[in-house]
Amino acid sequence: MRRDFSCDLEIEEMTEADLDEVMEIEKRSFASPWSKKLFLDTLSFPLSFNLVARKKVDKRIVGYANFYLITDEVQILNIAIAPESRRMGYATGLLERAIAMLRARGGTEFFLEVREGNAHAIELYRKLGFRKVGRRRRYYAETNEDALVMYLKAGHGSDHGSDR
Repeated sequence: MRRDFSCDLEIEEMTEADLDEVMEIEKRSFASPWSKKLFLDTLSFPLSFNLVARKKVDKRIVGYANFYLITDEVQILNIAIAPESRRMGYATGLLERAIAMLRARGGTEFFLEVREGNAHAIELYRKLGFRKVGRRRRYYAETNEDALVMYLKAGHGSDHGSDR
């Protein structure tokens, strides 16, 4: 049984000072990575929430996530964990804490797009209660891969919803 390392994390608000480490993870995680300008724009957007996950022991960033919260709807824009730190529970810890934080700010409906071939991410989202609600054909231009649209109803007092 694998140890869950998510308790070894500090979840903090992303700042401009974090962007060099964030960009390094971004470039190693995606075929079409976000630009530094896009991260800067997201950091300055008033409806965005941007988090980093740092290891408590050495303060190194191992992951991050970006969200928009508009009224009660949360769009998960981007999430990544450094390749050498994957499958250790960091993404679970980051998302669970982010969902709790965004729920406390009024977020009840969470949406995201994920590559249909990204089995590990889909498994994570399902474990957290997300379910598939749609498909965006050829959403990822660099590979012509479809995106699955996933949804979580996380209202106050509600369960994580079922995977139908």
